[in-house]
Amino acid sequence: MSPDATPEVWQQLFALAEQRPPSASPASSPDGTSPSPLLALASADGGAPEGGKLRHSAGPWTSASNSVDGMANVLAQAKNKLETSHENIAAEGAGLASVSKLTKVRETWVERLESAREECENLAPKLRAVAKEHGENEAATTSTFKGAQAPTGAEGGR
Repeated sequence: MSPDATPEVWQQLFALAEQRPPSASPASSPDGTSPSPLLALASADGGAPEGGKLRHSAGPWTSASNSVDGMANVLAQAKNKLETSHENIAAEGAGLASVSKLTKVRETWVERLESAREECENLAPKLRAVAKEHGENEAATTSTFKGAQAPTGAEGGR
């Protein structure tokens, strides 16, 4: 596709990507060109954390699952408070047309709160499972690399 056939919005994005902030040092690519730092990989030139070693942990997933559990509890409390605060509304507002409308609105909010609480209860164990899988994957990968160390001594390969 010729540059003239590229939509203007793409041309603008390409131009932005080629801009280099004054403080940025160019990262050389294998072909000797200097790509935009906006398009460079984080791991290029050792830009990855801890000297090029990518690290991850189960912490964020566990934290997210705990937050989702907390949200489920808050939603359950909100639903209960909404239900208890409207217990005597029909008797106290007898004869008012707004009571039936208020009852319908309350019912829809109870349904929404319950649906959101159920979603949280379904999501929390999935997030915990991801945290567990990350930990197990990290252990398995570490074990694999430890078992595949390069041979040493005169008979070792190059």
